[in-house]
Amino acid sequence: MVMSLPRYQTTHQPCARRDAPHRPWPGTVDDQTLRLCEELNEGGYSAEIVREQVIVSPWTSRRNDKIIDRLTDLLYQLKREMGWALYQSSGIHIPPFRDMRLPDLIVAPLDAEDYDEMHIYGHSTLLVVEVCSGGTASVDYREKPTEYARAGVPLYLIVDPTAEPPKVTLMSEPVEDPAPFDEREPYLKTVTVHSGGSLELPEPFGLRIDVAALFA
Repeated sequence: MVMSLPRYQTTHQPCARRDAPHRPWPGTVDDQTLRLCEELNEGGYSAEIVREQVIVSPWTSRRNDKIIDRLTDLLYQLKREMGWALYQSSGIHIPPFRDMRLPDLIVAPLDAEDYDEMHIYGHSTLLVVEVCSGGTASVDYREKPTEYARAGVPLYLIVDPTAEPPKVTLMSEPVEDPAPFDEREPYLKTVTVHSGGSLELPEPFGLRIDVAALFA
């Protein structure tokens, strides 16, 4: 389901560097649209804002829920030791427009910088996770890496139970300010590990993940 947002008079602004984060424009996402997204999310849907349209998808499957549950179990001790937060219903602001993605999991410090009441800034996160389903795999692999790199997300993890064999892909070191249709690879490093191998989450995690355990 796609719903167009009202248009605003804005002046194009390039994505801010991560040492000077992008700020909301005076005419950014209006309260009515925020309430609509919030109500849809509370009602069991995933409402994202992509290219100034509200994109509504069914809520995640039980299989994907279980994968996120296993991953949060692996991260929980580190979360407590480091004073981090694990979010499953917060959005990532995608500059330079009024866009928002709703990842399956966000790991961020407790003092992560808010963009508004529903979004946080990507550069304030530590890790963003998407779990693929049959209908989202192409978006997770093709669209979201550029968007998350543009937002400043330092680590983007794709967990793919639809692949044969199941696999995970970790992207790190985002390029500076990729344009919406930038042809460069959005992350300088990409590592893919299939079920049966282990994935090393770099610092500040310093954690080795048994990939098969995510799909057990």
